[in-house]
Amino acid sequence: MGEVVAIRYIELVDDGLGGIEPVIAGKKITVHEIASMVAIGGSPVEWVVENFDLTPAEIHAALSYYYDHQEQIDREIREADEYVEQHAIDARQHLATLRARLAAKSNPPAE
Repeated sequence: MGEVVAIRYIELVDDGLGGIEPVIAGKKITVHEIASMVAIGGSPVEWVVENFDLTPAEIHAALSYYYDHQEQIDREIREADEYVEQHAIDARQHLATLRARLAAKSNPPAE
């Protein structure tokens, strides 16, 4: 039987939050980003090659890693999307409150 090899082009790096994150080796682009663009978003591999200075082999390696860990990565992508959406809502609410306070200060009630 032949030798089983690890997926070339993928490295696991510290995510800065106490975990690890799969990235294209030597690049800062994550497997999550590749999966979001190609497998989930439907972007053509050629478009990613042209716009992110990657090779088709690097993209396919990321997709291979994604499909080996799809349930986990899909969950992480969903959680990240929910976090961003929630914080965007919080930011919009905060800005609306600030605008209302500023408007109240610049337009004092008539006596």
